[in-house]
This record gives sequence, structure tokens and C-alpha cells, in this order.
Amino acid sequence: MKKFLIPLITVAAVAAIFFAGCMPGAPEAPPEAPPPTAPPTAPPPEAPPEAPPPTAPPAAAKTAADIPELADMVARGQVDGSLLWNPFEDLLVKPDGTPFKVAYTVSTLEVEPCAQSTKMMEDYLPRFGLGPKGENWTTFGARFDVDAQIGWMEDMAATMQPDWFQVHSVSAELQVPVTEKMVYELGIPVFTQDCGIETDAVTSFIAHKFEGPGGTDILGAWLINDLMDRGYGPDNPCVIAEEWGMREMLTSKLRHEGFHKAIDPIDWITVIETKDTNWAEEQTATITADTIMAHPEVVALFHHGCGGQGMVPGLESIGMLLPLDDPNHIVIASNDAENAMWDNVLAGKADTFSTHGMVEPSDICFQVAVTNVILGQPVEKFYQCPFLMVDATNIDTVQIGGVPPSCGMPRGRWDLWIPMNPLPEYGFPQPSLELRKQYVGY
Repeated sequence: MKKFLIPLITVAAVAAIFFAGCMPGAPEAPPEAPPPTAPPTAPPPEAPPEAPPPTAPPAAAKTAADIPELADMVARGQVDGSLLWNPFEDLLVKPDGTPFKVAYTVSTLEVEPCAQSTKMMEDYLPRFGLGPKGENWTTFGARFDVDAQIGWMEDMAATMQPDWFQVHSVSAELQVPVTEKMVYELGIPVFTQDCGIETDAVTSFIAHKFEGPGGTDILGAWLINDLMDRGYGPDNPCVIAEEWGMREMLTSKLRHEGFHKAIDPIDWITVIETKDTNWAEEQTATITADTIMAHPEVVALFHHGCGGQGMVPGLESIGMLLPLDDPNHIVIASNDAENAMWDNVLAGKADTFSTHGMVEPSDICFQVAVTNVILGQPVEKFYQCPFLMVDATNIDTVQIGGVPPSCGMPRGRWDLWIPMNPLPEYGFPQPSLELRKQYVGY
């Protein structure tokens, strides 16, 4: 038995091992289920974009009708209420965005018309977008010193390099060389106003044509009619005193010439001429008194312009300032519109003056320069300012281009003054952004 026991045990063990490998093992535990995953959270919806703030409609451009201080003049038609307070906003800019530069000069600041026009320009140019005085624009009063005005032009050409000069000259003859240098050598156009420069180099000259027709001859005609209404004529001749401004200035000579075109054919009028008043009120007052004392036969005074208001205190000083309807009244007529002359006509102390001043030529000269330099349009060599006589019958309504003479506007309030409309009297439209786009393309 022992002999077979070990093998049998061995066989049984091998079989057990064999069959153990063929039997399926115990089932594996199922894998653990992953923990439940939260469903993905959708991103919060984006907030709708904020609506842009409501856009205010563009503000309407300010007009004369929007200025309370002008309401009475607008109501009676002396100021055109539709005129823009700033018609040249954003206009004085080159295609590259840089501003144009303007150099403005008058013969002197010591006479009212030149001072008024300069103050006006000093308000207008910043209003039109050129900033404060200095970099893009400047003004200069030459105190009747021709060398000073010539030197200033030379200096401005070298330093500021303006896009144009606007000049009220001291001398029509002596400033020819510097003007021709500016234009022909440096390419800077020159525009003149009221007192011109005798050269074709000037692009355009804006002035009253004092020598006539349509200048101081109109004043002469007014005076003839007034004297006839007072009873003077062929059977009752009379004497007029002509008070000169400044004989060395061409403008004074032209006023003399125009006046005599009307007066000289009238054989019942004799004219005596005074020495120069130098456009000064005080000198005018003295010369007036001296003339009447020396020539009591004088029945009317004609003054060349600036300083003409001195005729009133001159007559007053010798007791000869009489009411307009007094038979011994001495007629007072001045070529220029000045504040005191305006007030004296309103007060019944003076008879008449013309619409000539420096504000209108300066305004129109500037618009001519803008039309030519910025809009690139041709302009006339000469623009004649209308010459109207102002007296008690029309002082509340007289206007040219929609505005009265400067003395009819709020005194010293250049911020309320309105550029005039050149179209009715001068024949060209007021420059505008629309015209710049049309002509230049920007």
C-alpha cells in the first residue's frame, strides 16, 4: 500500500492545481461608480450693452436775434437778426489742421475809427478759432510812422510768416517796396483797407471812393440841398469852411477832391480851407473856433473825418452852437461816422456824417482775404464801400450788410458785434465751411 500512496497523493495534488487554474475565480467587485458630476453651469448671460446716452441735437448757431442787447435794433430792422454771430467757426484751418495766420496793421490807434476796427478784429480772430494774440494773429498801430509800419511788416514776415497781411497804410507811396517784397519775393499776399498802397502787388483794396463818384461828393450834394432848404442860392450866396485832415495823406486829398466835384459847379458857394486838424478832436475844436471868429460869414463846416466831432465843442466855446432850426445855425457835416458825431446828431447838435469808418472796410477786407486765400477764389482788385449820409431822419435805421455803422452798435462790446453780410453790397457770399468744402474739398 505504501508503494502506491505517494504517487496517488502526488497525482491528486497536481490535478487539483491543474483544475484550480481552469476554474473561474471569484467575480471581481464591480468598479465603484464615479461620484455624480454636477451638470455644467451655464455662464451667466452677458448684460446687454448700455444704450448710448441720447445725443442732443446740434446746437443752433448763434445769431443776432439771439443777443438780447441787439433786440431793439433787430426789431426795427437796423440789424439783420439772421446774421451769424460766428460765421467763420472752424473755417480758418488748413487741411493739415494747423490754423491760418493773420497780420493786421493800421496807421495809428490814436484815432477812433482805427482803434474801433482794431478792437473788433482782436475780438473776431479768437472768436473765429485763432486763439489768443501772438502765435496765429497780431495787430499793430504805427502812430503814423511809416518806417515803423514797414519794419513791422518785415519783422512779421520773418517771424510769424503770416498767410496774409491786412494793411491800413501810413503812406500809399512809401510802402510800395515792402509790399512788393512781401508779395513777389516771399509769396505773402497783401490786402489793403481804407488807406491803400499804390501797387498792383496788392491783391485787393477795400475802401470808400472818396474822390467819387459815390464818395465824398455825396456829402457835398447833401450839403448843397440842405443849404438850399435854408434859403441859400444864386440870390443868397454863402461860404463854407473845409477843415482838412492831413494834407500829406492821400485819403485826405481824395476827400477834398470828391467834395469839390459836387461843390465847385455851384457858383453861389465859396469854400475857404483851414490848416490841418491832424485828425484830432482838440485841434479841430481850436481850428473851428478860430475860423468862425476870423470868418463870421461861414454858414457851414465840412470836416474830412476823424476828429470831426471837435466842431461841436469848438462852436460851443464861442457861443455859436445853435439849434438846427435856428436861422443862424452853422451846419456841421463830417466825412466820418464817430461815436460823438452819432450822439451829437441824436442830440440835435450836429447835422450829418457819412457811414464811412474803419469797421466796415476791415470786416469786408477780412472776408475778401478769406475768400481768396482759404477758399482759393478770385477777388476784385477794388471793392467800393457804400457811402451813405446819416442825419436825424435815418439814424435809427441806417445799415449796410445788415449792421449799422460801428457807433450804432453797443459801445465797447465787441463780443456782441456781428460780421456783416457782403453779398448785397459787395457781390460775393460770406465765406463758410460749405463753400470751403465745395471749392477746396475739405
